[in-house]
Amino acid sequence: MRRDLKSKKGFTLIELVVVIVILGILAVTAAPKFIDLTSDAKAATLETIGGSMASGLQLIHARAIIEDEHIGTGVIQINGVDIPLYNGYPAVDGTDSFPETNAQLKAWLELDIVDRNTANENRDAAEFFSDKASTLNQIYIFYTEDYDRKSVRLKCLVRYINPVTKTPQKPTITVLTAVC
Repeated sequence: MRRDLKSKKGFTLIELVVVIVILGILAVTAAPKFIDLTSDAKAATLETIGGSMASGLQLIHARAIIEDEHIGTGVIQINGVDIPLYNGYPAVDGTDSFPETNAQLKAWLELDIVDRNTANENRDAAEFFSDKASTLNQIYIFYTEDYDRKSVRLKCLVRYINPVTKTPQKPTITVLTAVC
């Protein structure tokens, strides 16, 4: 009977501890690669901003129609801020400064956002900053933490385009979240 007891083998306590430690190390190093909640949260926030922007555009267009400012260029006022329009939607006026464009954006989007110059001076001024490409009639919204990486090639932004064309077109809102 004694012989049978010696032939039974199992894991020692030290072997079990070593296996648990190795599994713990693997979990700590591998889990962040599979679970990246920060980028998911940033992407979801940008999607929300894009949706808010689309809703705001509908309201602006309705108001432009009511005020007969929906054909060609025009201006409406929201919260004391003049919003330049092109075909009833916010235009990107190249003569406006970055703070003026940001004030217009804040008036119809109601977002805690600063212009790119303010974000450059103070990265803690707001979570988001706006930028514009006047020649392309585009407004961009970036995360302030991405200021040093900002460009039109960055794939973590919201882009608003109101094209100036002979045949009126609706503006487009593009939300890029591939690299958030």
